[in-house]
Amino acid sequence: MEELILDAIITAISLVFLAILGIISGVAIPGLFLAAVAPWLDWLLPERKKP
Repeated sequence: MEELILDAIITAISLVFLAILGIISGVAIPGLFLAAVAPWLDWLLPERKKP
């Protein structure tokens, strides 16, 4: 019975760790991509002038 509880605790800790990594990856990787692509976007899609 103790092994089952220990396994559940280890699994919960692992899931929390993976969730944190997923959140960081979901924010950091697109941010780096946009920072690298931003100059190209300015060149390809110039800012529209308002009338």
